[in-house]
Amino acid sequence: MNFPVSWRSRGSAAAALLGGALLLASCASATNGGIHRSGAVVTFAEQPGAAPNFILPLQSGAFLNTNNLPQFSQLLYLPLYWFGNNGEPTLNEPLSLAYPPLFSSNNTVVTVKLKHWVWSDGKPVTARDVVFWMNLLSAVTDPTIPQIGTTSLPGPGWGASSPGAFPENVVSYSATGTYTVEFKLNASYNPTWFTYNELSQIYPMPTHAWDRLSMNGPTGSYDASAEARSLAPASAGLPANSYLPNDPGTANTGALGVAAFLNDQAETLSTYDSNPLWRVVDGPFRLAVFNSSGYAKMVPNREYSGSPKPSISAFVELPFTSTSSELNALLAGQVSIGYVPLEDAQQRTRLEQQKGYAFSPWYDFGIQFAQYNFTNPSVGPVLRQLYFRQALQSLVNQPLYIKEFMSGFGTTNNGPVPTYPAKNPDVSSLEAGREVYPYDPTHAVHLLQQNGWTVHPGGVTTCARSGSAQGDCGAGITQGESITVQVLYASGYPYLASSFQALQSTMAAQLGVQLDLKAEPASTVISTITAGCTFNTPCSTWGLADWATGYTYYPDYFPTGGTLFATGAAVNNGDYSSQTNNANIDATHTAPTTTAEKSALFKYENYLAEQLPVVWMPNSPYQLTLYKRALQGVVPQGIYDELYPQTYRMG
Repeated sequence: MNFPVSWRSRGSAAAALLGGALLLASCASATNGGIHRSGAVVTFAEQPGAAPNFILPLQSGAFLNTNNLPQFSQLLYLPLYWFGNNGEPTLNEPLSLAYPPLFSSNNTVVTVKLKHWVWSDGKPVTARDVVFWMNLLSAVTDPTIPQIGTTSLPGPGWGASSPGAFPENVVSYSATGTYTVEFKLNASYNPTWFTYNELSQIYPMPTHAWDRLSMNGPTGSYDASAEARSLAPASAGLPANSYLPNDPGTANTGALGVAAFLNDQAETLSTYDSNPLWRVVDGPFRLAVFNSSGYAKMVPNREYSGSPKPSISAFVELPFTSTSSELNALLAGQVSIGYVPLEDAQQRTRLEQQKGYAFSPWYDFGIQFAQYNFTNPSVGPVLRQLYFRQALQSLVNQPLYIKEFMSGFGTTNNGPVPTYPAKNPDVSSLEAGREVYPYDPTHAVHLLQQNGWTVHPGGVTTCARSGSAQGDCGAGITQGESITVQVLYASGYPYLASSFQALQSTMAAQLGVQLDLKAEPASTVISTITAGCTFNTPCSTWGLADWATGYTYYPDYFPTGGTLFATGAAVNNGDYSSQTNNANIDATHTAPTTTAEKSALFKYENYLAEQLPVVWMPNSPYQLTLYKRALQGVVPQGIYDELYPQTYRMG
């Protein structure tokens, strides 16, 4: 989602002393490695440079990522439907706010009935809270609304949006009872897809506390302006039969005004633990202490309606600025749940034998890749050539990277559908088999030679035949042009740096193509590539980007790729566009039977495995987790990178 899309977020040692100081302060009274036996305070190591910085569940592309949604906000504000069930990528009915949806009228009407759960102030979670979310979601995803916010302080949005998808595929929604919501759809949809990828995007919010335009103003029904819907005009640029709110509001009025107000409050990190808005929660925890570095202390929500109830007295997330500073904290036995970096996996034995930790690699339902920027005015025309993407992929030595840089923890990646868990039925035989483009420098050279390039291994390869006919370099590429690709990647991850340095060396030596490498904190990489790179507003500062942790499928849990690879999708940061791919994705959305669903999914993933919308990089565990052996309930770990601190118990 996350980012995204759903981005998985896992930074640099420059500020390591700050992380260490916070850690020591949080653990000063702890015993047994970060666990207070008397009060059972459990500490959790955040990924380097990836601290939570957005509390509101309605998160734009700049904020929708692992550290903000499944590992922070979602502990406070529950989704309508919870996904992840004992380490499996399935719907978790007991943890959901609603009973499984009922589809009727040839799958064009969906009825959702909520359980009778409550907010922390005792007020019930009702259908009105679902409609409140829908109204704000409809407003912030409306392409006709005015621009709000700046690059440094983005306006409200939703990082999982995709043109024509949720909520634009909803004709109407309404509360038909105190605990019942009805959705009327613009077509007959695959119930699996609509449940896992559309209804999954709903996070009921406390209308009675949050439906306001200012902190001092009264609560009301300001959001209601967005509930009435009509067909989108052609000028909106959406697929046919899309629906938009009649009146989304403005930056200061209506549903958009409410969203803008809440977004502003969520961007003010210094007030997280004092702002009364954030005290009303329905998750298992509420926020007690927070600072802008990412230190977050959560304590049990005594009104939590789900089960089990938290038994620990606090769950504390600790910020780190590098993997080395986090490893030092582990070696000192100061963290309840941490991780050993891939490049230092040999430290695992010492931690298990001497520090009382148990080891559990955390695999998730995600994929690893580096994203192309097809809009780049300089190198974009080269990147848009399939033969070049095939040549580059043929020089990515995935088995070598896994062995030499990832301590053997990883698998080769072929395409858009996760190969974990083992025997995932959604993986096609093509993607599950051997690499589609195995390491083959000779093949890479031939691909460029056959398409108009004079290849100078170890030198400078240039275009000898400009033009767009067969055997030419391709549209937009000039005679004598060389190839330099600006690569932006996340700092603080030695395995990633080593991988790109190896690729840089191989590309130069074998193909005469230059990679210009630049490492930045993961947050900087994400903010750079989410700056709205389109062919109308191209981005020129990067040609290939890797934020280190790929993409985990949330809040679109069924891996059809709509938010990742569809034209205009939220996480499609380099503006990849293929009408064939769009049609393949659409077919997974409307498949009428299980057999048709499987056939459509395989067709979609096989196409992208061969078309290479991104550079497929080795899949790695989210992290190599080490947790105090006395702490129970840590495993199985969340398949979507989600956390379950309400299950933690002292042994």
